[in-house]
Amino acid sequence: MIVGISAGRKEKVTEQAVKTVLEETDEPYEFYSLSSFEILTCNACNGCINTNRCVKDDKLNEIVETMIEADGIVFGAPEYWDGMNAKGRAFWERVAFSLRHNENYPLADKPGVIVGVSGDGYSRCVIKDINNFFDDTKINTIDQIEVRGEYACFSCGLGHICSAGGLTNFYEIPVEKSDVITPELCEQYPETENDEKDVLVELKEAGQVLREKI
Repeated sequence: MIVGISAGRKEKVTEQAVKTVLEETDEPYEFYSLSSFEILTCNACNGCINTNRCVKDDKLNEIVETMIEADGIVFGAPEYWDGMNAKGRAFWERVAFSLRHNENYPLADKPGVIVGVSGDGYSRCVIKDINNFFDDTKINTIDQIEVRGEYACFSCGLGHICSAGGLTNFYEIPVEKSDVITPELCEQYPETENDEKDVLVELKEAGQVLREKI
């Protein structure tokens, strides 16, 4: 069984990308969208020292139990201000803190796939953040994919006239609202050193590699 987790908005690009990897494994999977519930922050209260389980009462411990039982992990998060979004970071701070006491690393050596999503498609900062948490929990990163996501500016209603928004990366503002094209996962071609490659192909290949590793 594979577990997939999205820290992005519900039914948006991060979730779609994570599910693409999961579905390509042809294995049973559990999927969690962190946007569906509250994830409390870590206070370093030390309540998890003896049990390696967080004492806070939210969905996190259920997800952690699924991660421990899983054969592989796929995690995706959007990039906010040159790093992983707050919900994704809150999730991993508690996971990493509670699962490292007494040299207990129940996620050690599990193959993991990282999906980083950013408005311009260059998701190195969020991937670096997730990699740090994978390393800290000893998850074996087997692939990482950069995906272009959807700035909230695409759907806020004012993005086409706002000079402070993300649409300035793609359009000369103001722009006619009808000319603004919302990014779709199937239409992305991130640059590589050699050529351009369909991001859907990259995500599916990651799923295939994950299947081989479990």
